[in-house]
Amino acid sequence: MQAHKMLMATHAETVEANKSKWLHHEITPPPALQAIPPPTPLERPMYPKVQFWTKQDWRDYKGSHKDSSDSVATNGMQGGTRAALGENVWVHYVEHADRKMVSGGLAIDIQDHARTIW
Repeated sequence: MQAHKMLMATHAETVEANKSKWLHHEITPPPALQAIPPPTPLERPMYPKVQFWTKQDWRDYKGSHKDSSDSVATNGMQGGTRAALGENVWVHYVEHADRKMVSGGLAIDIQDHARTIW
């Protein structure tokens, strides 16, 4: 119990002594990160074959192709099985620059990377 009280007192003193440094110190990125230029914004003219730029683009396409014969046949397999075989069952709206839908493996990689961010 005595050690805990001593730790708490030391911690309080340290916080109080450094409070002005922490409150008034501007945090700047390290020099290596300052040298990285911001990415160039992507625009439609740069990728004329890309079909889906917005969620509404995808919704419009999906609504107009509900009964289309170019939908992927499932052959009775569940989504997880189809994804394991490399089929994109998750993000049909994610395309390469040449308008081809990404593979199931790439879709899984995108999902895994997104989870590390959030």
